[in-house]
Amino acid sequence: MSSRPNGDQSNDADELLSVLRVGLTDILENLVQCQGFTKYMTMYTAVYNFCTALRSSVAGNGYYTAADTTSSVHGVVYGRRLYTFLNEFIVQFMEQIAERSADFTGDGLLAFYNSEWVKFGDSTRCIHHIFDYLNRHWIQREQEEGNNVSDVSTLMFHLWRDNFFMQIRNTLLESVFNLMTRVRDGQVVDLGMVKSVAESFVSLGGDEVGSSSKKMDVYNDYFLKPFIKATVQYYSVESERLLNDGTIIDYIVRVSERFKEEDERAELYLHESSLPEFKQALTNTLIGKQKESLRAEFKPMLEVHEKDNLRRLYLLLRRLDDKDGLEPLRAVFSEHVKQAGLKAVEQLSVTPEEIAFPTPNLARLFVSALLGVHGTFTKMLHESFLDDPGFSKALDHACSDFVNFNAICPPNENKASLLLATYCDLLLKKGSAAARKAGAEGASEDDNLEEQLTQAICIFRYLKGTDVFQKFYSKGLARRLVYEQSVSTHGEETMISKLKEVSGVEFITRLARMFNDMIVSKDMSDEFKSKSGVYGEVPFDFDMKVLNLVSWPYSPPDVKLEVPPVLSNVCEQYKRYLDDKHPGRKLSWLWNIARAEIKLFLPNATGPAAKNGYIFQLTTYQLVILLLFSAESGPGTGYGTPAGPTLTYAQLLAATGLGEDIVLGELEIFCKARVLNSSMGLGSDAVSTSATYSLNVDFKSKHLRVNLANMKKSEQKREIKDTMRAVDEDRMFTIQAAIVRIMKSRKQLSHRQLIEETINQIKPFQAQVSNIKKTIDQLIDKEYLERDANSRDLYNYLA
Repeated sequence: MSSRPNGDQSNDADELLSVLRVGLTDILENLVQCQGFTKYMTMYTAVYNFCTALRSSVAGNGYYTAADTTSSVHGVVYGRRLYTFLNEFIVQFMEQIAERSADFTGDGLLAFYNSEWVKFGDSTRCIHHIFDYLNRHWIQREQEEGNNVSDVSTLMFHLWRDNFFMQIRNTLLESVFNLMTRVRDGQVVDLGMVKSVAESFVSLGGDEVGSSSKKMDVYNDYFLKPFIKATVQYYSVESERLLNDGTIIDYIVRVSERFKEEDERAELYLHESSLPEFKQALTNTLIGKQKESLRAEFKPMLEVHEKDNLRRLYLLLRRLDDKDGLEPLRAVFSEHVKQAGLKAVEQLSVTPEEIAFPTPNLARLFVSALLGVHGTFTKMLHESFLDDPGFSKALDHACSDFVNFNAICPPNENKASLLLATYCDLLLKKGSAAARKAGAEGASEDDNLEEQLTQAICIFRYLKGTDVFQKFYSKGLARRLVYEQSVSTHGEETMISKLKEVSGVEFITRLARMFNDMIVSKDMSDEFKSKSGVYGEVPFDFDMKVLNLVSWPYSPPDVKLEVPPVLSNVCEQYKRYLDDKHPGRKLSWLWNIARAEIKLFLPNATGPAAKNGYIFQLTTYQLVILLLFSAESGPGTGYGTPAGPTLTYAQLLAATGLGEDIVLGELEIFCKARVLNSSMGLGSDAVSTSATYSLNVDFKSKHLRVNLANMKKSEQKREIKDTMRAVDEDRMFTIQAAIVRIMKSRKQLSHRQLIEETINQIKPFQAQVSNIKKTIDQLIDKEYLERDANSRDLYNYLA
């Protein structure tokens, strides 16, 4: 190998550094070296030659050898020398920039800083690639050995930070804050300068070896914290001024605008990691310090329904923690809704008798009042509170309270369930068009009905006694199906589908079976009529409905009705048909719910329908009584005379087989409608056990059809009482079943635990503690449970 004197080796290094010095100056000042491949490769080659082609001296030797690129001595000596050269060169360049910056202030300084920052960033990327060999060999080896050495790009940004940025940062931030003040005061400025400055702070973070977690330190310490401090100072002054000069409403409006402006600007120039901290500081300044005053304004806004200001207030207080912000508002909202609901019900014009035994009219008024309140605040929930889940829950809680407990619905009576079931019956029954309001223009009747049923289900969700609703709804559905009074099959199916969605399949199982029975009954009735030659002729229109009593809210009457032969013969024919089709089935006749139509020609009758005869719509009991007055013979007197027979009360009682209450009730209807004459005259005393009765041959009516089969008020009251009694019995069975299930699973429980678990397990109604205690005692008597011998507070399950 050839050798060179040490001086020549040094000269080669100086020449290479000189080439690099010129090139670096051009790049930093003009960025020209990265614009041409030749100049770029000249510098890249200079760095490579400096690291690989120079000879190194080894201490203690008197001669020089060619450089060994694998030698750690060579790498340390020349790598460090090149790294030191670059460091010193960039420091000198930063000092020059710092001197030039002294000529600028305010927006001029921001423009100068951003211009130099952009140019320096581009230059840094170029220089980083030129020194790639140094990065991949000497710098990487130093980092692996744990030395605090950065790659070229990071080194240059740190030198910018330490030799330029740290000298002007206070002046720079002052310029930023002055610019932001002008922006907040309404002046038009270039926010891009703030964005660029903020981004430079992020780039100047500490990426030294082992300290990557400190990348945001420069941004957080030198930009974010002072920026937040200046923002807080600005808005503290403005907040105090707004409160002194205007109302709290004015403050809400102005602060809402401020938040919108600041949020948009912050997204523009702040780093995303700092947005929560900035917004929290702004929130504490403009809202946190004034939260009491803001919350105090909420109730007055509610009372006058200021939806826009309510939305602004909601959006402001939503920025606080739930406990300090929205939670107090939700409590006020819930109470306000509750009071509005109670007031709406209290203002209904109803009589004490209607409250004791609700009428369809009361049901319509009651549900309409509930829907009005619910609709008002549901709209407010959407428009002002943006369907906030917490406010939605508060609305539900309030509605549940005023729906179930109000001036019409005392506690523990479940009257709301009865009223809603009655309202649904009104919607779905023929002849109740007044209850079905018109919907949107162009909407079909089915669509309008479905909308009202959806509203009814909305109230249903708040009921605390859905089992009571189920009982009364099933009775109404049964009447509509049996008497063919449903306004539409689609409406009935829609309602059941909606109930299924809310309460599950089990809730509507019986209702669905009722529909199935009606389909089967129609097929059987058609088949029976088609086989009239087999079982005998039917002298009148006959429609039979066979019901499965397990599914229907009916039971056979406890009276033995003396059925007229004309009817009993047909019933016997149908029984033979049913025995042939389904042998072994027991058929019980529900005379108490059967209906009939009969045409009567009265000798001296007057009115539009007198010539063709009047059609009377009757119950079976009424039919049996009336047929006694048109028969050719019977227990009475005067058969064959123009006025017809006369019968005593005792004769009617014996001939029909009905109870006294039933006969007296039906006679009262006949006499009130002037179909029958009483020997006691007219008025409330006309019906008596000592009176005689005859057909009113001078009957007169404006209507062709005379309906006498409507349920009497006394029957309606009795049905309500009987149904509520049945509900109470079912509830006791439900509580018994729940307790047995719980105890069978747990084997032993304390009194308190058993009551709590029973309440939690029963869903259709809210079990009363007194009923649970009574049921526990009954189960102890029946030997399902026993009290523990060592503790009276414990119960043991007995298998």
